[in-house]
Amino acid sequence: MMLRGGFFLACAMAASCIVTGPASALELEPEEFVAAPAGTTALLGYAIYAHHDKLSPVSGPDLDKDTNMELELGIARLAHYFNIGNTLALVEVLQPFGSINNARVSGTKLNSSSGLGDTIVAAAVWPINDAEKKTYFGVTLYTTLPTGKYNRHDAVNLGGNRFVWDPQIALSQGIGKDWSIDLTGDVIFYSDNDKAGAGGVQRLTQSETVQVQGFLNRKFSNGLMLSVGYQGMRGGKQKLDRIDNGTRTHFDEARLVASKFVAPKFQLMGELNHQFNVKGGFRQDVGFLLRGLYVF
Repeated sequence: MMLRGGFFLACAMAASCIVTGPASALELEPEEFVAAPAGTTALLGYAIYAHHDKLSPVSGPDLDKDTNMELELGIARLAHYFNIGNTLALVEVLQPFGSINNARVSGTKLNSSSGLGDTIVAAAVWPINDAEKKTYFGVTLYTTLPTGKYNRHDAVNLGGNRFVWDPQIALSQGIGKDWSIDLTGDVIFYSDNDKAGAGGVQRLTQSETVQVQGFLNRKFSNGLMLSVGYQGMRGGKQKLDRIDNGTRTHFDEARLVASKFVAPKFQLMGELNHQFNVKGGFRQDVGFLLRGLYVF
């Protein structure tokens, strides 16, 4: 799992631009739900860069002249697998940190933000965990806590000042010796932010977001795995004091991932991604991710 578009960056097409921070979405990584044995602990570190090159309103032309934003993000993640009776389970915690810089819309500069993002805690179970048939079906609940840096007077914040709940179902299925597919679906729910908008005294509400993701994975004899993936999000209509502010969580994303265990317990993974068909938010033109995974 990864945060990024995840750190979905939204803009309110109202009097001012509002860039909210962590964890509107949680992204699947290749074979994320191929279960590890009970008793396994995994430590992961992520380095993420994303360049946003335009703002795409729900209606009207894109704002691409003198419009951009840079996201530099790190995530520390700790996960532990254990059994509940005969069912495999997992608990984990994620802590994002980093900065949002060079944010501007049509030449209007916005503030920067750096520090800690919102903490995420999660719990998962595997009702189906069949290594022989290479079939893994998991159910997860991600909860985002409003712990990140947030200033009601700033347009740009790493923290969201609200709770986010993301129940997710996921299937990973091996196909023959070298191929596998990953599929997930989730619906994301948001609490209100009562310190938003002009002067930080307005109430921000957001409707549910639906997300689907998938990967096709190919393993090679040297241990390298290449993956082609898709992520799509729809919904997420925002209102400030019950007035539509034009923000949505609506985009499609193409993803290319390479991963390999460079040591028996250490994996490196790299990803290149690009968003398209964006409505109601900043478009991420290009994103890069590097992840290290150590199991013990």
